[in-house]
Amino acid sequence: MKKSSPPRPQKVMLVQHWFKKVNKKRIKWSAVYLATAGALHRLLVEGRRQRAAVKRQQQDMPLSTLKSMKLEPGDILYTPSSESTYYAGHMGIVGLDGKVYHVHPYGPVFADTLDWYLTRFYEGDRFIVFRTKLRQVGTRAAEWVQENYEQVRFYRLQTNLLSIEQNYCSKFIYQAYKFTSGLDLWERKFAKMKQGFIYPFRIERSSNLDVLGTFYK
Repeated sequence: MKKSSPPRPQKVMLVQHWFKKVNKKRIKWSAVYLATAGALHRLLVEGRRQRAAVKRQQQDMPLSTLKSMKLEPGDILYTPSSESTYYAGHMGIVGLDGKVYHVHPYGPVFADTLDWYLTRFYEGDRFIVFRTKLRQVGTRAAEWVQENYEQVRFYRLQTNLLSIEQNYCSKFIYQAYKFTSGLDLWERKFAKMKQGFIYPFRIERSSNLDVLGTFYK
């Protein structure tokens, strides 16, 4: 039986040359694809984000203005989705003593001065301040917060809207208004249901609140 002869060097070189040529074409088209995708991303995504950020900063007031404002009991400070809020948004409520009470993963609950509360957020974050249309409603909510914040034992995203022990930021504020004045900041169709998630943006959309101003850090 004849042994198969090894491939000729010339043929091997031709095959290697062909593969190199194909690889060069692949690299070239990959570079074109990446450059095109990058340009489209900058145009359609990054450009839009930058324009929106610039527009917000033109409309928003600096944080120094927020610090000089006279906040009232029951006012709500809302920070939309950002890195510092774990992309979920965060909110706190002003108590009778002027401190900002908020349920937090590392708390589970804090009573911060306004200045200290603002240091918890990153540069570029926004703050929207809301106030209830009825002052006495806000005062009762603020009083409830101070009397009950120490009952919060765990930071939990759970559906029982009556549980104070297991809580999170927007649910705690929802309870402060609901338990004292019957005001439902969620404004859902089935208000008698005692289960659900109260996301911060739901309170943001409440028609029972007025916007006092928007601020950037």
